[in-house]
Amino acid sequence: MKRGSIVWVALCGAVSCAYYNAMWRAEHFATEARRAEARGSALEARSWWARAAEKAESVVAQHPTSRWAEPALVLQGEGLARSGACERAAAPLALALRKASTEALRERAALAAAECALDANDPTAADRHLGGVTTSRDARRRSRAELLAGRAAQLAGDYASAAEWYRRSAEPAAGPARARALVGAGRTAEAIALVDTLAHGQFSEGDWAAVFDAVARTAGPGVASETLDRMLAGRRLPAGARARLLLADGDRLLAAGEAEAAGVRYAQVAGVVPDSTEGHRARVRQSRAAAARAESLEDLVAIRADLTRLALGGGASAAAAEARSLEFLLRLVLDPEDHEEGTVFRTAETVRDSLGAARVAGRLLIAFAADRPASIFAPKAVVAAATLLPEARDSLIAVLAARYPASPYTLALRGDPSPGFAAAEDSLARALGVETAASMEPGFLSRVAPPVPGPRGPQLDPPASAATRTPSREPPRPGAGERDDAPGRRPPPSSSPSPGQLRDTS
Repeated sequence: MKRGSIVWVALCGAVSCAYYNAMWRAEHFATEARRAEARGSALEARSWWARAAEKAESVVAQHPTSRWAEPALVLQGEGLARSGACERAAAPLALALRKASTEALRERAALAAAECALDANDPTAADRHLGGVTTSRDARRRSRAELLAGRAAQLAGDYASAAEWYRRSAEPAAGPARARALVGAGRTAEAIALVDTLAHGQFSEGDWAAVFDAVARTAGPGVASETLDRMLAGRRLPAGARARLLLADGDRLLAAGEAEAAGVRYAQVAGVVPDSTEGHRARVRQSRAAAARAESLEDLVAIRADLTRLALGGGASAAAAEARSLEFLLRLVLDPEDHEEGTVFRTAETVRDSLGAARVAGRLLIAFAADRPASIFAPKAVVAAATLLPEARDSLIAVLAARYPASPYTLALRGDPSPGFAAAEDSLARALGVETAASMEPGFLSRVAPPVPGPRGPQLDPPASAATRTPSREPPRPGAGERDDAPGRRPPPSSSPSPGQLRDTS
């Protein structure tokens, strides 16, 4: 063989080896991405998919006529789609759907295009791409298509169809997705029963967290908590995942007013991962749950002391930020800047709304009414306390009826007309430093109604009788003793209580 021919063969072999090696690395990255997805590591999977797309793109660009060009083009589109770069994936996927010469390549491109359609909230386009893949001869691609078809149906609001698609899919995410679809279809009992059967198999923390959120919204946080306990008892989970699920459960219970149960959950988290971010946050939230169960200001003082010791002990920055936020609220309550009427009332509302300490807030409101019985806001304090202290409701309502029978708040509580209610609320808002909606209206300062249009002067025809009078669009004529060009009468704005109204509420 001539020397030139030998060199040419060597060069061709080197080039072939180069693009084969690039394609091998792209496929290797894609395999690692699938393994990460199976472990539930979504961020890691996206990183691997991005690397796979980059390598595949280099094969397409440098060797467009090689036998690896079509697989590389499909893998480029897959990698971009599954790494979250759907805008960049559109062109290679469209080209792959037109040029792919095998059924397997076309189905892979269609799956990637369907995922991008779902990311764009377009279930119709997703269904169009999935039409042939849901009947594929390849079980793995068919199962993936069924999962995506379920997502498309769920996005379209057809939860029953979504649940059926998920039932057919063998993808790990299909089980929890089906449970969520059943909840959406109003079949919560079926969803809970399904969760109880899914004790084994691959686990994705994000998928399961969404299931318990859905159960809590429809059946209540208590049912979600019980379902979580059964699921945790039936499977071995990493400590971090277990702690995060328990922490989220505690948050749901606390938001629903179940402070004692929430405190138990937070204690579990602190026991599972004591030195982790979740453990530190759980201890801070234990203090928040304890504040919600407090009976007196003395209890809040003790909680602040515990919180201070916790902050001095260090911990994760996220937990430290939560501790500072809670300590700030406790300082507002326990160390008020002054004892003005608005400040005292605002403190009681902070205890009720921000700390969730209903019983402490109720007692503060009762004390407010006792210390300032002549205040226009004393009746409101009694009404609010009655809702926070159910055992004292009857006696508080009796006090309200005896001391403040004409108060706008008393009238509103009885369901009677209460013309001064809005005025009292505006006055309270100003005392609390809150700008009212009425004060922001352009015409708030106006006290004169606009002139009434229409003809003036005496009426020449006698007024029509009640039987013959027909509706008219003209404004009413002035009465006796009134100027015919005077402004029309209207009631004073609700933000300006009359002196009589103020006397009634004192």
